[in-house]
Amino acid sequence: MKQKLSKFTEFANSLFPHEIDYLLSVQQFATDENLKILNLINYNCKNPFNTLPYDSSLDKRKYSYVKSWVEKNLNDIDVDFYYDWLIGIEKQIMTDAIMPDEEKDLLEKTSTTTNKHYYFIRFYELLQHYRDYLLIRVRNQYYEPISEYLEKYMEQYQLATELNKKLNSATIDIVKQHSTTSTETKHWDKFLQKTFSDENLDGYTRYRAVVRLTFLYYNYREFDKLRSIYETLDKMFKADIFYSKRILANYYANRAMMHSKLNELDLAEKYGFLSIRQHNSDYLFYLLNLCGVLLKSNKNKEAYKLMTESIPELKKTNSYYYKIGFVSFYIKTLLANNYTDKAVSYAETFLDGYKKEILKHRWHLFFSSYIRALFQAEKYSKILSVNKRYNLVNKEKQFIGRAKYLPIIHWYNTIASYIEGVISEEKLQDIIIKSGQTLIKHKYQSTKIHELLNELSKSAPKIIKNIKHELLL
Repeated sequence: MKQKLSKFTEFANSLFPHEIDYLLSVQQFATDENLKILNLINYNCKNPFNTLPYDSSLDKRKYSYVKSWVEKNLNDIDVDFYYDWLIGIEKQIMTDAIMPDEEKDLLEKTSTTTNKHYYFIRFYELLQHYRDYLLIRVRNQYYEPISEYLEKYMEQYQLATELNKKLNSATIDIVKQHSTTSTETKHWDKFLQKTFSDENLDGYTRYRAVVRLTFLYYNYREFDKLRSIYETLDKMFKADIFYSKRILANYYANRAMMHSKLNELDLAEKYGFLSIRQHNSDYLFYLLNLCGVLLKSNKNKEAYKLMTESIPELKKTNSYYYKIGFVSFYIKTLLANNYTDKAVSYAETFLDGYKKEILKHRWHLFFSSYIRALFQAEKYSKILSVNKRYNLVNKEKQFIGRAKYLPIIHWYNTIASYIEGVISEEKLQDIIIKSGQTLIKHKYQSTKIHELLNELSKSAPKIIKNIKHELLL
């Protein structure tokens, strides 16, 4: 019995809070024991650091039943599970191998898959293939109801496809701004909000709009607008509109980032841990979000443990974006745990091996971490030589003033120049004050500037205090 409960506990611990909320809303258990089990799953799911054991005196068949019931009810609304079915049926049609029971199942799906279904577009296109399959075989019995469906939803399909073309254009602009900061994209805001809010659209189109709104609001650091979107999503995830574990994990990760930016660290940590409850292709990205939150909360040992344990995951990825992000955060985590020499060594080894990729993808993130490591190691002349070799300050100046960039490299290099006797105290103050004055008008940037100056004050406390006074920080 102990082994069985251990397996059930593992299964229950893999569930997400929104899954449990949905299950509680649809349950109609005839026995109190089943509801008792589900309620305990609910409690443990939402209190992961204070869980209660499952009652071993209950008949083990109750646990088997509840597990099967949970899996069935979640599979019934899981859009990824539906997509797997859809792809399988499409293959059967395209290879002339569809069986009678599969055709019957497909026909039944036409009564439940409306224009609001998450994969309505793909289902509609599947039926277009199936109608051709039927037409060439003169099978009017199935041909007529399939044609009726296609005719009934033709306008909704055309609208959805046009909206997705427009979403593709929005994506190009928004991601380009995220990567280069050379494009203004605020004009996409109303279109994306309208698309997300339209309850007559399919879920896939609406959720695509949410993802792009997330990018957009991050580009402009408009986190209050993002909070409003996520509060709406929170209610929707408790129903059967956008459900899949993949989508939920993505939502939790995004909420973790948002709460972290708003300095709501308890919430950020909560959602961060939820996001890594399931391993998927974005696991490393979600892990970095969580570790960033833990570092902000001064939970440095926890962050180091998580990152060290995840190095095997790093070796599996082919994404340089993820690799550089992981290494940059790992350097920061090593520094937070006072492993300064290890941080410098790790950074230099990675730079030697991936110089080209770093300069192409996430140079500012990597070099910000590397220079911080050199600074903590008091290798000030090395900071100056690294900056000169890669022209980092001039590269950084091209982006300063945009929402996501701060003069991290410029100011560390300036302090290093002062310590090495290259510039005077007056010149140091002048450089930082002039560049800081243009940034403190934005609330988010003002907070980050204050944090950056606190970092620098460890080496020149009196000077930084004067600078803060001049900047009214």
